[in-house]
Amino acid sequence: KELRNSMEKRVFISYAWTNDAYQKKVIDLATKLRNDGIDVILDKWDLHTGSDRFIFMEKSVNESDKVLILCNKVYKEKADNRCGGAGQETMIIAPEVYEKKCTRKIHSDYNGT
Repeated sequence: KELRNSMEKRVFISYAWTNDAYQKKVIDLATKLRNDGIDVILDKWDLHTGSDRFIFMEKSVNESDKVLILCNKVYKEKADNRCGGAGQETMIIAPEVYEKKCTRKIHSDYNGT
């Protein structure tokens, strides 16, 4: 991967796979952010077949400047029950919030659907 501009922000997008239409919205948002000069980490682009998804999630949270959590009912259910990718990312993100009180790094958007 090429070196990123030192002024460029890196954002990891955490979301729950729900349906194709929702995934398209996530990809559209990520594309818009990239077009606006933000280095976006997105599983659809950066997690390759055969790669360890747990290492990918940990690295993505730890190496990003910001974590954007796109919350919907599916994400909330998975996060609350600590299941699926959203649940695993919740376990990785929680210490950032509770131990480091790093609320400036973690942002969420809840659309309720």
